[in-house]
Amino acid sequence: MDPQNAFHGLIRLFTRSIFFLAVGVTLFCNTTSAEVAVTTAVDGQFLPWVVNDGEGGVIVMWEDYRTGKDWDVYAQRVDGASKTRWEFNGMAICEADRNQRRLRMIRYDKHAIVVWNDRRDRSNWDIYAQAVNLDGDILWQADGIPVCVDGADQSTQAIMGDGEGGAICVWEDERRSSEFQDLYIQRLSATGKPMWEVNGIPVFPSESLQSDPILVRDADNGFYIVWWDVIGYEEWHLMAYRLSLDAKPLWDAPILVSPKRGMQGEPRVIADGEGGIIVLWQEYRNFINDQLYAQRITPDGRKMWQEDGIPVCTATGIQKHASVVSDDSGGFIAVWRDERDVYSDLYAQHVRADGTLAWEKDGIPICTAGGHQDKPFIVRTEKGRFFVAWLDYREDFGEESKDAIYGQQIDLSGALLWEETGVPISTSTGEHHPPFVVSIENGKWVVVWSNMQEDKGNIYLERF
Repeated sequence: MDPQNAFHGLIRLFTRSIFFLAVGVTLFCNTTSAEVAVTTAVDGQFLPWVVNDGEGGVIVMWEDYRTGKDWDVYAQRVDGASKTRWEFNGMAICEADRNQRRLRMIRYDKHAIVVWNDRRDRSNWDIYAQAVNLDGDILWQADGIPVCVDGADQSTQAIMGDGEGGAICVWEDERRSSEFQDLYIQRLSATGKPMWEVNGIPVFPSESLQSDPILVRDADNGFYIVWWDVIGYEEWHLMAYRLSLDAKPLWDAPILVSPKRGMQGEPRVIADGEGGIIVLWQEYRNFINDQLYAQRITPDGRKMWQEDGIPVCTATGIQKHASVVSDDSGGFIAVWRDERDVYSDLYAQHVRADGTLAWEKDGIPICTAGGHQDKPFIVRTEKGRFFVAWLDYREDFGEESKDAIYGQQIDLSGALLWEETGVPISTSTGEHHPPFVVSIENGKWVVVWSNMQEDKGNIYLERF
């Protein structure tokens, strides 16, 4: 190497090391002083769902077991100054008899809408919904409005804003068969009134098992539904369908997103910014060498990339638990748990709008610290910058060992902007659960997680 280049290289390395040290110290001080207790009520609070409140803060909702006999839905708003705004330890969204589980939430302007699985009718699971404004006022009837109360079980719902203050909800429905459920949908107005048929309408009836639905708005007056379609023991595929906001089909029939052969699952879906969608999935290869593939779909239902999708990572071992975010240019960045080494690490890839890989084949390492890293969550924080949080087991090298929440910021080139193995967000005692991350505004974001620290489960928040 040329001596002058070597010298400048050392200077750059020294400068970068000082920068990382400064950032690490700053973040360490931040995490030890700014961790906010969203709720520390008795018994368990788990599985938080978070949305930006539009005013520099967030709304957090969760499953709550403070009664000690069944699960309810509770919520809290935390403002831009990290102050809780609603009742201490959260306000009740639904306290109906028996269990309310698996909530999903969206926000529109000054109110949030949440849907959940509800078993107040002891014979089966139903779908209910509720709206709450930023002041913590319940907007619909007490304990929620029924979205679907058909006599069969309904479960595993997803929700999407309709752009008019209401929402569209999709769920798995067993009214035809308990083994081969279909997907049903319903639209709710801003006042909580169902706008389509009572108990919803079928998305596209078939003889297959339809599950794990995902909703994504298009750039026009419609939306996409993507789901996992199980035809038989060795036929697991991903399907997509596009409908208008008045439930009219915009395609003749659903399209097969993934290959006809093989088994695929664990879909992740985002809008491509041009009216279409990007779908990433796990390609099952004997469950010992699972790989990641992706496809881009146009608004008229055409595949933009290779017919069977483009390979995102085909390294040895299993790649799973991916998280995906748009790159704001028609492509995406994915980060996932990667088992190409003895312990699982985190790897990432940037795929351009044309389906070509921007980073090296099979991805770049985000964290390869000792022990396992798992359940990453990525968000865009500002133009060209992204943040990843994850569940980390680096302390004792084992899934049941001491765990923590770590984070890393990267840019569009794939450069790690913080310490090489990430920065600790929470290293408190107790069992951590996977983080939920929301981008706020102006390069700020919030990480929320539940932790069995002093009770059976509390919820905490950290601002960046």
